[in-house]
Amino acid sequence: MAGEGAEWWSGETVAVVTGANRGIGLEICWQLAGKELTVIMTARKPQEQLSSSAQQFLQEAAEMGRKKVIFHTLDTTQEQSVLDFVDWLKSLDWFVDILVNNAGVANPVIDWDFVKRNNIDTRTIVAHPTWTEGISEKYESAKHNIETNFYGTKRLTKALLPLLRPTSYKPRIVNVSSSYGLSCPRIVNVSSNYGLSCHLRDEELRQQLCDTMGLTEQKIDGVLAMFLDDVKSEKGMEKWPLKFPSYCISKIALNAYTRLLALELGDKACVNSVHPGYVTTDMTFGSGDFSPAEGAANLAHVALLPAGGPSGRNFLERKDADF
Repeated sequence: MAGEGAEWWSGETVAVVTGANRGIGLEICWQLAGKELTVIMTARKPQEQLSSSAQQFLQEAAEMGRKKVIFHTLDTTQEQSVLDFVDWLKSLDWFVDILVNNAGVANPVIDWDFVKRNNIDTRTIVAHPTWTEGISEKYESAKHNIETNFYGTKRLTKALLPLLRPTSYKPRIVNVSSSYGLSCPRIVNVSSNYGLSCHLRDEELRQQLCDTMGLTEQKIDGVLAMFLDDVKSEKGMEKWPLKFPSYCISKIALNAYTRLLALELGDKACVNSVHPGYVTTDMTFGSGDFSPAEGAANLAHVALLPAGGPSGRNFLERKDADF
């Protein structure tokens, strides 16, 4: 077993990263490959349709002789794609040491004409805690957010549980979350301060998702179904987060599942969620305080914590925090 602070990983350590076509996902692949890990980079698109940055990464990895950087198409929202990916891993007799669940979307419906007419900058749209003018919620986009950010992550994670490598340092599951996934109102005391975080505005729902010992997948599913029903009917939205409600509730549910899975797996794995910071990506419309590389470094920090590290925790950047 690796000693405290020692590097427990090697070239045989297998890291799976989802949503790695660009942004934070691609950067975490760069960083883990730089530590000589075996990196399985995945994205919904086939390799020939990847971004130019992703193509460059794969080309440079090949030129540097990093044969352990491998791409595989994976759409976590599709059951068959997940099954095909798992079968491929089995065909190679590979286990997984690190799973970084980065694939995610944020599909707010924004009236860009309103934004332009009123000279609203993108930072206000993304980071102002109560700014909702010109932003609306539609059922189909809300459903897509939840299917990708929560159910896609859960689908892949469950499928890979039998392939987690049983080791003394424990395999790592890192769920990429957000400060907008905090279930209770608070000031987020991190360098990329979002201010008063979006949160569930219904005390009963908050207690239901914060009660880890009484938490079940059925309870999480029930909350998500209730949310989608309210979005569809356009009623009852006062219970839900004020800003970006579908994105927030998908991440709140993901955080709840992180705690539940950590409890279920016990000492078999370390399961944590991480807010990488307010990162400049397509999802933040180019606004942000951190580069994708800096956000990815926060994820890598948690993924590579020394043996005996925490599980069932939420990290805001690199700070262990409450949910």
